[in-house]
Amino acid sequence: MSGYAPIAVELSRYNQWQNEKLYGIVAQLPPGEASRERGMFFGDIVATLDHILMVDTHLFGYIQGVAPPPFDPKRRIETEFDNLRAARVGLDARLRLVCESAVAVWFDEPIVMPNGRRLPRSFWWAQLFNHATHHRSQVTSELSHMGIDYGNTDMPYNPLTQFPAP
Repeated sequence: MSGYAPIAVELSRYNQWQNEKLYGIVAQLPPGEASRERGMFFGDIVATLDHILMVDTHLFGYIQGVAPPPFDPKRRIETEFDNLRAARVGLDARLRLVCESAVAVWFDEPIVMPNGRRLPRSFWWAQLFNHATHHRSQVTSELSHMGIDYGNTDMPYNPLTQFPAP
């Protein structure tokens, strides 16, 4: 039996908590600030949040056995913040539902990459959550430069935590 199932559930809850918190703060920025060029890897805050959504969507499809389109790290899904936020809320709900409803052995099933390498589904979940955390930190760093205290990012303080997961 996989030991990854409970942590996947918690990571999906953490991911949802941090995205809700981050999008809430970004929504309160003065008009134009979130899409202002800041010299970030993806240019601005909205583009960075969109990149996270695009990669999460790509990896989620892969995890579910859907062959993704060719990967383009600069491809945009949403350019308007409100649409991006709605898409994020929807995807976070799906990610959490899949993690909470999956049987433990499902996380151990291998996914075969196009090059033939076999990696367990849990590996791809870890990649999804790690990638999102990495890029969220770029946004929170920008918020800090703007004088905005983002607050706590530590997992034990997640109000959605119900560990141990059922």
